[in-house]
Amino acid sequence: MQNLILVVEDEKNLRCVLAAVLKAEGFRVVEAENGETALTAIESEQPALILTDQRLPGISGTILLRKIKAQYPQIPVIITTAYGEIEQAVDAIKSGAEHYLTKPVDEGELIALIRQTLDRHGKALPPMRQEPRRHGLIGVSRAIETLLETIDLVAPAPSNVLITGESGTGKELVARALHQASNRADQPFIAFNCGAIPLELVESEIFGYEKGAFTGATRTQAGKLEMAGAGTLFLDEVGDMPLAMQVKLLRALQEREFTRLGTHQPVRMAARIVAATHMDLAKAVTDGHFREDLYYRLNVIPLHIPPLRERRADIAPLVHHFLEQVCQVIGRSPTVTISSDALESLEAYEWPGNIRQLENLLERMVVLNRSGHIQRQQLPADICQQNTGPGSSSAASPFDLPALERQTVLSALEKTRFNQSQAAVLLGISRKQLRTKMKNIGLLGEQDAEDDNLDA
Repeated sequence: MQNLILVVEDEKNLRCVLAAVLKAEGFRVVEAENGETALTAIESEQPALILTDQRLPGISGTILLRKIKAQYPQIPVIITTAYGEIEQAVDAIKSGAEHYLTKPVDEGELIALIRQTLDRHGKALPPMRQEPRRHGLIGVSRAIETLLETIDLVAPAPSNVLITGESGTGKELVARALHQASNRADQPFIAFNCGAIPLELVESEIFGYEKGAFTGATRTQAGKLEMAGAGTLFLDEVGDMPLAMQVKLLRALQEREFTRLGTHQPVRMAARIVAATHMDLAKAVTDGHFREDLYYRLNVIPLHIPPLRERRADIAPLVHHFLEQVCQVIGRSPTVTISSDALESLEAYEWPGNIRQLENLLERMVVLNRSGHIQRQQLPADICQQNTGPGSSSAASPFDLPALERQTVLSALEKTRFNQSQAAVLLGISRKQLRTKMKNIGLLGEQDAEDDNLDA
């Protein structure tokens, strides 16, 4: 059967987990608790692939493998083995196993290896399961992965959220991600920049007004809070909100109702508030520029986005994403590429303007580029100069092994949408080896490297 996989594992819990993972990916699964049962299942089911543990009661995984290869040489076999059984694993490879995986088995690596093996043997594959939701957030750093996990955790709750981070880090994008991941996704998302509107107009913009409420109010106008309905109101740069308006917003949040200017008729508030600021609101409270009670009311769930210079592992995927995006928007094909030394310069730069600065730079580079390839010398002088030093070179050698390795690793990551387990399979190395290479070429941040050391 085209998508049938036989899982041979004597530990029931582990066997059930492996079966569930495979079924979730669209494979049909038959389970066996030992070698003898497995041989019977193979005879009746004719699986497309066999995944077996090395250590089994009765006949071992290696002996089972030899029996399978003697009777059914066309069926690929993958062996799972504990860390201390590498010699047996090597023996299994010599006996005809396609590959071996060390326990605990990484789910992503397992699925990638199974799909690759079946494809190589000409077997039909189930459609790839949709990638986990990334909500438009690009990156491979631990900071981004943690942020994605928090978004999925926080999104269903009605709690107010305060997003902090420097200008250009993508606070509105995170706010929209929270909205899209929530059960309010079919309701409006309304954004309001508290620092972009004259102070005297902030109240009327947020709460709305009745006709004749003030000079120039020639018609009734709903405010942003009312427009949001049961959706999300995003208050950007909330730290710039005048103190008088902070009092009124606090009351609206406490009472869950508000009134338009020019009327005493209350309107029920159903929207969720997501606020954002680039300033230190705790310090603003101490300095008397922001109300402490409003700060705590908004800061129910804090989300901090670190600046780009603190998550350099995200620069490479962001660069490739923006190059592809800009080329698509302006109708340029094929996509403009970038040299490895130019990318290294971008990764070394401090990016005071964060992601917005990077995006704007790449748009300019693409529009002005004629060759279809961005070289280091074409970058702005301040970016190049920051990366110059005693060991730097203006042009990479065609036999520069570190640069070639870096480009190979990047290509594998791009092809797998930065899924490290799948990229490791493409490169023919373990996920741990891949992460070591990523660390050596600057694709893992400091926190990621520390986590690897803890896992070692």
